[in-house]
Amino acid sequence: MDRNYCTGEFPLLRNDLTDKLTQMAALLEQDIATLEHNDIQILNDIDTITKGLSELESITSTYFLNCLLSEYTDHSKEISRSIHKMSLNGQEALIVLEKNDPVSPLVKDGTPMNAKISSQLLESIFHPESQLSHGAVLIKSDMVVSASNVLPVSSQIFWDRFYNVRELSALGLSELCDALILLISKDKSTLFCLHGNLFPFSTSSP
Repeated sequence: MDRNYCTGEFPLLRNDLTDKLTQMAALLEQDIATLEHNDIQILNDIDTITKGLSELESITSTYFLNCLLSEYTDHSKEISRSIHKMSLNGQEALIVLEKNDPVSPLVKDGTPMNAKISSQLLESIFHPESQLSHGAVLIKSDMVVSASNVLPVSSQIFWDRFYNVRELSALGLSELCDALILLISKDKSTLFCLHGNLFPFSTSSP
């Protein structure tokens, strides 16, 4: 499996993540060392680890998403804020952030916007009653270039799970360029797509 790296620096989040992983690793090592003695304390430890995984997932996904966003735009906080709010409200969204490879030649039917990124703008575009809500928003640097874009759908055949149209569109575009694509589903699940791979992440209030 290809490894994906990001270069953003968020020391507070990284330190928190490091502490949580270190504590979990120490607990696991302790349980492995005492397992041969049939120490039933391991049951409590497993319960602690299970509960900690949810918090760990949130910290990890927040860290890496912020790292990635910082490579694409200086307005990552506005985008993170909009994702958090739209996810809470059950709004579907598809956001494309251009990096080095031009995205415009790969998408079609977009409505020009050329507006500065803001949480309010993104939330209004993806409001269920908005005529622009069904396509993808294209962001380049600090500008919302266009909305209601139609993305190329992946031609891959997936046997492991069912992918909806938004996910197939995100995969299709990410197979053709280095854009970062963010998805919010009606069930409030959130994913980001990069280099033909989908990754779940948890939203948190900025």
